[in-house]
Amino acid sequence: MKKILSLVIISIAINSISAQRTIESSSDIFQEIKKLNVVTNVLYIAAHPDDENTRLIAWLENEKLARTAYLSLTRGDGGQNLVGTEKGDAMGVLRTQELLEARKEDGAEQFFSRVDDFGYSKTTEETFEKWNKKEVLSDVVYIIRKFRPDVIVTRFPPDSRAGHGHHAASAILAEEAFKLAGDKTAYPEQLETVSVWQPARILWNTSVWWDKQIPEKAAKSPAEYIKINIGDYNKLLGLSYSEIAADSRSQHKSQGFGSARSRGNQLEFLKHTAGAPAQEDDLFHEIETSWNRVKGSEKVAELIDQLISTYNFSAPESSVKTLVELFKEIQLMPENSFKTQKLKDVKALIKAAAGVKAEALADQYNYNVIDTVIGQFVILQRSSIPITLKAVNPALDSAFYNIPLESNEQKEFGFTFHQLPGNSHPYWLPYESYKERMSLHADLRGQPEAGPIKTFKYTLNIYGEDIEFEEGIDLKWTDRVKGELHRKVTVSPIITLTPADKVYIFSSNQPKKISFLAEGNLEGAIGTVTLQTPKGWIVEPYSIELKFNFVGEQKVFNFTLTPPEKPSTGDIEFRVNEQAAKAVQRIEYDHILPQIMFPDATARIVKMDLAKTVKSIGYVKGSGDEVAQNLCSVGFNVVSFEAKDLAVMDLSMFETVIVGIRAYNTEPSMKNGNIILNEYVKNGGNVIVQYNTSRGIAKGDIGPYPFLLSRSRVTKEEAKPTFLAPKHPLLNTPNKLTEKDFENWVQERGLYFAGEWDPKYTPIIAWNDPGEDPQKGSILVADYGDGHFIFTGISFFRQLPAGVPGAYRLLTNMISYGK
Repeated sequence: MKKILSLVIISIAINSISAQRTIESSSDIFQEIKKLNVVTNVLYIAAHPDDENTRLIAWLENEKLARTAYLSLTRGDGGQNLVGTEKGDAMGVLRTQELLEARKEDGAEQFFSRVDDFGYSKTTEETFEKWNKKEVLSDVVYIIRKFRPDVIVTRFPPDSRAGHGHHAASAILAEEAFKLAGDKTAYPEQLETVSVWQPARILWNTSVWWDKQIPEKAAKSPAEYIKINIGDYNKLLGLSYSEIAADSRSQHKSQGFGSARSRGNQLEFLKHTAGAPAQEDDLFHEIETSWNRVKGSEKVAELIDQLISTYNFSAPESSVKTLVELFKEIQLMPENSFKTQKLKDVKALIKAAAGVKAEALADQYNYNVIDTVIGQFVILQRSSIPITLKAVNPALDSAFYNIPLESNEQKEFGFTFHQLPGNSHPYWLPYESYKERMSLHADLRGQPEAGPIKTFKYTLNIYGEDIEFEEGIDLKWTDRVKGELHRKVTVSPIITLTPADKVYIFSSNQPKKISFLAEGNLEGAIGTVTLQTPKGWIVEPYSIELKFNFVGEQKVFNFTLTPPEKPSTGDIEFRVNEQAAKAVQRIEYDHILPQIMFPDATARIVKMDLAKTVKSIGYVKGSGDEVAQNLCSVGFNVVSFEAKDLAVMDLSMFETVIVGIRAYNTEPSMKNGNIILNEYVKNGGNVIVQYNTSRGIAKGDIGPYPFLLSRSRVTKEEAKPTFLAPKHPLLNTPNKLTEKDFENWVQERGLYFAGEWDPKYTPIIAWNDPGEDPQKGSILVADYGDGHFIFTGISFFRQLPAGVPGAYRLLTNMISYGK
């Protein structure tokens, strides 16, 4: 007698996370049926989001039909942002979602380790020092044991050719984990949840990037290299793998990696690293990739062959009966490395072939921890197959049990539940101790994100078999322009307090208003807000009373903060009802699902000596930074405008014009804009151009005199500065700079410094990372006509939001130069 399972509401299970492509068409169904016959896994390993070779991943997943996953060691939180101003933790959230969107295009899965991207690193020694090699290695070993790949592919070489300490480290870790994953004495504590696993081989996905002679070497040494044509065309999907790869790559929008679809033959090269070498350009040489590797699977293989040979593209539902038989047969198998995933795949195919669509839709997206969630469970099937929904939520009338689902007739059932989990903050944040992250979320280890706040289980009876499915709660709504949209249902604090700024700079003894946005997520919520400050700062009033009349009500309040007379740096903490408060940060772009974060409600406060001789600044927007906002906070009058408006803007109203980061990279109008800015300088203006990447920028594209950008940077934020022109006004007027001004910087000194320049430029500062020659191109200044031009690769876009006093003083001297 089969057990009747009801539709119950459960907490999220870790294996429910999937970014794989949605099965929508008859061709998609057949493609997925063919995958059932392939019993092998491939793991691709690199350091960051966007490091993965989507061409090879798309080929592995969709041509070789191997279950393929990408392990990104970091979430890219140290990267730059071309689409907005998110940095740090928020950047990691954004790039995590971009990776998930990429996997929806190429069909692969996504994993992460728990190390953070602390920014560009030149050596693996520095990388492992900050990451703790032993601990991140344990993550890589764990993912190998959990995913159980036959083949591991690395993106980078394990040495300086990788161009980044994180890149080389990812290869080193992959190679060491390859050897340790099958050793029961390595990380034995993992064996409580996973078992040892030894992959057959590991290869490096090499490229002409590292060696222009790779095609010739591969031809001469076929035993060392595998050559793969990844440009094949998939008739079922209607795309070549390079086209799929371009769509996947283009999801990394924050990094400016939009890619054109390419077509035709394209070669990828893989070099043997360890394990049994592959031969004859066969990545799976002597690896059994069929069901023959699984004992007692003869009937399973037979049923899959039957599905493939009898598939009717015009009537996918004709395969459902055999799929149900296959499901039962796999269930009867002894436990093995592939059973769980294949059952999941078969269930997805049953739903798709039978045209079953289920949704658990909440009536709103935002709840607090004591709320009651109300919504509807909606289900229909669009086939002629007899399907019965065996049970609904027990809170409903028993008359609703055992409901036949008639073809194309939607059924709707209300649901209600309580006992919500904690706030919907990304589970891996904040970065504190590695061990704390591991212990708090051991069940989510390696996963890209936590699942929905609740997951429904429901049972369908199909051809006499009870099969349990899952559906996470969701919000669906319609935008009049964009159409149907979805987002996660979130749990918010009852009250959030979000500071208006992340840093408050006091350049005098005058008090400032500290504004914050209070938001209530419970009707009638009340609270007493206080502001905790460092010693010597005076806050008024002592407290502020809050009351919210409806959910979502927002109110702006102000404290007044008076600084001490002497320089001081610290943090303020907002508290509500004597508890540390949470802020709210929303990340919303069209290419990802909306995200929400609840960081601590804190802000940086800095009292410093800052003299200014300029008031009015024009700011040409670049790829996204907060420099203009930071300058406003210290009393500059800043007008921000788009690069395309340079041609019509009256620049004479500004004493100085600053060009935002990467504007010359991202704004085509800067080609003409550079001519306009040079004329402005010639007539007495002051122009400051911040960093741009060297790619696509020619000598003479920026400034009145030619200079050439390099890829040089200084990544050690504590690198000692050498004043090359100690008497120059940039170091002395109106603020006298000393080495103390270069203390407590964050992440780096700067990037993409000038490598060559016209002798009319004067370099101001030199510094270097350990063991390297001094880099002199971080600041170049030149007089031109009656004005002045300054180029700087210093990362003011990081230093100012972090409240670094010396960075404010240095940039203010640049702004004031000649004024």
